[in-house]
Amino acid sequence: MRCLRALLGDELLGVYLIGSVALEGYEPGRSDIDIIAVCAHPLETRARQAIAEALDHRALPCPARGLELVLYAKEAVAAPSRPLRFEMNFNTGAGMNHWLGLNPEQEATHWFVIDLDIARGHGVPLAGPPPNEMLAPLPRAWVLDAIRDSLTWHSRAEPVSPNNVLNACRAWRHVEEGVWSTKAAAATWARERLTDPSLIDAALAKRHGAPGPTLEPEAVRALHQQVLAAVERAVQQLDDSAPTRKSP
Repeated sequence: MRCLRALLGDELLGVYLIGSVALEGYEPGRSDIDIIAVCAHPLETRARQAIAEALDHRALPCPARGLELVLYAKEAVAAPSRPLRFEMNFNTGAGMNHWLGLNPEQEATHWFVIDLDIARGHGVPLAGPPPNEMLAPLPRAWVLDAIRDSLTWHSRAEPVSPNNVLNACRAWRHVEEGVWSTKAAAATWARERLTDPSLIDAALAKRHGAPGPTLEPEAVRALHQQVLAAVERAVQQLDDSAPTRKSP
């Protein structure tokens, strides 16, 4: 935070811890440090690159697996539009690939929608006002779309990983209850609602490096279908509750 303040001065309006730290599920050696920051105005490319250079793990070692920082201009979070208009999306750390993204249109948008929704309800302010005063609420339809896209991304990128299963559990709980929780807490919630919770148990064991059965693709796909069905029900409820326009 001090580094951002030194670089941005009074332009820095807010800094918020999100992710596992904010949801009280941080696991040393496994979790990242996730931060959303807000500046007063859009930045020149060189200013954004200077932030990345200063926060690079090689210059400022990250004590966690990695740092994930997304910086927004105030206008982008006060009046959100799709795709969400971030200034920079920056990843660095000993346990993750270095990445500096400066163009929102070149990145999958579901990450940012979900993170901002979590931040508004759970973000821990390191600077600035409470997050619900800085970050405008996102339409429920956007969040549901992001959850659907997240499930698609995980199915393609890591089809039988524990993270895929636990991400689906977290998404399912949010769709059903409007609650964002840690993946571990969501897994506990989900296993109570499944006839056969063995997939959840196996994913939790593998996440913690314990031996156990492999995650069967068919079981993972079945869980995804259950979550997607919940998403479609929620979308239908939104459509049913939308005001009906009268014909002139």
